[in-house]
Amino acid sequence: MAIYLNNNVGVKLATAAAPTVPSIDISSYVTNAVINQIVDELEVTTMSDLSHRFAQGLQSATFSIDFLNDWAAGQVNATLSAAFGQTLAVSVITVKGTAVSATNPTYQFSILVNNLTPIGQGGVAEIASSSLSFTVNSVVTVSSSVAF
Repeated sequence: MAIYLNNNVGVKLATAAAPTVPSIDISSYVTNAVINQIVDELEVTTMSDLSHRFAQGLQSATFSIDFLNDWAAGQVNATLSAAFGQTLAVSVITVKGTAVSATNPTYQFSILVNNLTPIGQGGVAEIASSSLSFTVNSVVTVSSSVAF
């Protein structure tokens, strides 16, 4: 069983000009990233069944991310702000800087940028940061061969 320190997750976002090509690497700003996948349960119980039975329905997901704010052109806050109300492509890898493989796959999906926190968390003597959760607007694809 592989156990690893989860402090090197890589995250790339697409630019607003090219929403299908992940190109802005925001990994150095990310302090937490979570992909949560859910599938609908469709009941398929018949009269002869002794218990409820279910089949897979449509899937949905959310992508939650905590990051340190950076408003410089082309960085995390400016990219998300420019994409507000639009869809961005996202690419995530568990261990950045390591080859993509079956034990270190990449995850590709798109998010609907449906919320922002222009003035994020951060009080006196604290680092300015944001915590956002996005609706995934596609299927989450897991690949052991698509490069990060």
